[in-house]
Amino acid sequence: MSPYIKKIHFYVLALMVSLPLSGFSIPQNPQSLNEKEVIRAAIDIGSGATKLKVAEVNLESKKIDKVLATENFSVQYQETLLNSKDHMFTEEIMRQGIDAIAKSKAIAQNLGAQKIVAVATASFRSGKNAQEFIDRIYQETGVKVHIIDQELEGILNFEAATAEVDFPAEDLIVWDIGGGSYQFTTLDKDGKIMVYRGTDASVPFRNHVITHIKRQDIKETKTPNPISPRQMSMTESKAREIAEKVDAAFKEKIQNPDTKVVGVGNIFAYNIHPIVSKQSPYTQEQLRCGLQRLVGKTDAQVGGGDYANVYITNPALVIGFMQSLGIDEVHIEDINNADGALLYPDFWD
Repeated sequence: MSPYIKKIHFYVLALMVSLPLSGFSIPQNPQSLNEKEVIRAAIDIGSGATKLKVAEVNLESKKIDKVLATENFSVQYQETLLNSKDHMFTEEIMRQGIDAIAKSKAIAQNLGAQKIVAVATASFRSGKNAQEFIDRIYQETGVKVHIIDQELEGILNFEAATAEVDFPAEDLIVWDIGGGSYQFTTLDKDGKIMVYRGTDASVPFRNHVITHIKRQDIKETKTPNPISPRQMSMTESKAREIAEKVDAAFKEKIQNPDTKVVGVGNIFAYNIHPIVSKQSPYTQEQLRCGLQRLVGKTDAQVGGGDYANVYITNPALVIGFMQSLGIDEVHIEDINNADGALLYPDFWD
């Protein structure tokens, strides 16, 4: 039902979703919009969260004029796949996912959205029954899901960032870390977008800490917390090792004093940002100080919830990359794939 989107060069504007149960707006009357505007809704089906955005889109300027609603539902797809013997989505996680999409659709329709699309990322690229699942989503909700590759993820996030920051596009590197994949995106010397793609992202990295640093059985232990000072040192060392794989073109550009690194996605917005006291940009030292305060803490002590078991390993992964690549500071922007999908033309034809 849904095409697998390959490399597509299209440029978009995006913003990001807010925390769960936030972002509701008073329903808008579609008749009040002028002929150049339309209400659309897009859903970003990530590896650990399903994110909705409803917005007024200007068809002439091809930009978002007004965000009407945002929502965020925790659906742990990547976790389920990693715990599955056959790397397939279970009936339980599919029901959770369909429920999140159905709720998103109801919110969007209440706000007058004329059409709803969804994009899915890392978990759906690897799940063996992903096509069966997205067919079922369409049958039960009427929402069409597009599985996008990492190239398009990078492009959407890069163009979103260029629209939100004041830095020249040629000086920008956009960094996105998800549950199952991460991307660095920038312009090459000819002005063409290039994307570095990796899979040692949030959940795989956490699992490495559990199995290889804490030496615990991943089938019995679902969190690496608490992490001792020695274990933290080993965790950061592993992150630096992973970062060494990043393409030399990105490493070279990072060394240019004009280059600005922008972190996007939920991990930067809702994990790193509070740890650095909501500073943007934040420095290596600010992140290190925040991370040191988390050493020895349990899931409950960092707030609990679905993301507590990655709350400490995520910043450890980030600081390891910063150290290895020589990233002195990172600017944080609230951006995700739902915003990009609102403007990508193939989704709306």
